[in-house]
Amino acid sequence: MIEKSVTQFHIGQEQIIVSQSGAQSIALAIGSRIIAQYSRHIPPTEAEMENAIMLVEDELSRIRHAVKHGATLVTTDACIRDIAVIAGIPDQPHINLSRELVEQTFNRLAAIVQGRPASLDAIPIHATFCASLLILRECMHHLDFASIEIIK
Repeated sequence: MIEKSVTQFHIGQEQIIVSQSGAQSIALAIGSRIIAQYSRHIPPTEAEMENAIMLVEDELSRIRHAVKHGATLVTTDACIRDIAVIAGIPDQPHINLSRELVEQTFNRLAAIVQGRPASLDAIPIHATFCASLLILRECMHHLDFASIEIIK
């Protein structure tokens, strides 16, 4: 039997933690509160989002080669569960959230940031949600995870 490698993922207020099977945990200083501080407006402006994206990308570039490819990404984070529910997945004990659905949800937020009335979508526009969605999107994209398993 082949054992699948697991990567645990946690978005904290001050940092994100990436923990891999058989490896030391990696902490990056890009937590939801840190990234939310780049947003002075609700919703954030395009410039604020771009600055936050650059910060997250810079931090992720430090660990890109240290993360095992092909591992299953797993979390117990309520903020990521919230993203899945906003993306349209029913809340249940075990959720599989695809990178594609994360991207679609981020695009909904981006449309509001670019001027679409927030009242036309049920997506939260407060800084912490925006930061968590941005961090998750960038991590899944740059660390090449096709999906994330969300477990209660």
